[in-house]
Amino acid sequence: MSSTVEVAIAAQTAKYDPDHPDWRNQVAALHTDLRRETGAVATRSVPAPGTKGGFVDVVLALGTSGALVAAVEILRAWLGRDKTRSITATWTDEDGKERRFTLTGENLDQQSLTALSESIGRMIEGR
Repeated sequence: MSSTVEVAIAAQTAKYDPDHPDWRNQVAALHTDLRRETGAVATRSVPAPGTKGGFVDVVLALGTSGALVAAVEILRAWLGRDKTRSITATWTDEDGKERRFTLTGENLDQQSLTALSESIGRMIEGR
């Protein structure tokens, strides 16, 4: 039995202000890649204190292990291109608790990606 898990992905950087055009373009490219490869993406804007713009989260509706693997590979590649980038993934687990996981380009490792994949994968598979 599989189910769909909604995972909000918030992108951050130490290099740019949240409303900088170059940063917005980088985040838009991430969203495009996720939409193309997983087929299930929505976006939401969260006001950023003290800025003209806001943080834009992408919400992935992951219903298959293939979509999860594709999302993790895209996040790995995107983070690997710039060590100042990070993403925070947020979802609600099977017990109704909010879970949050942050990955950074500076200390990206396979163990962190595996932990994220396994946690969400268990929920997709209904275990």
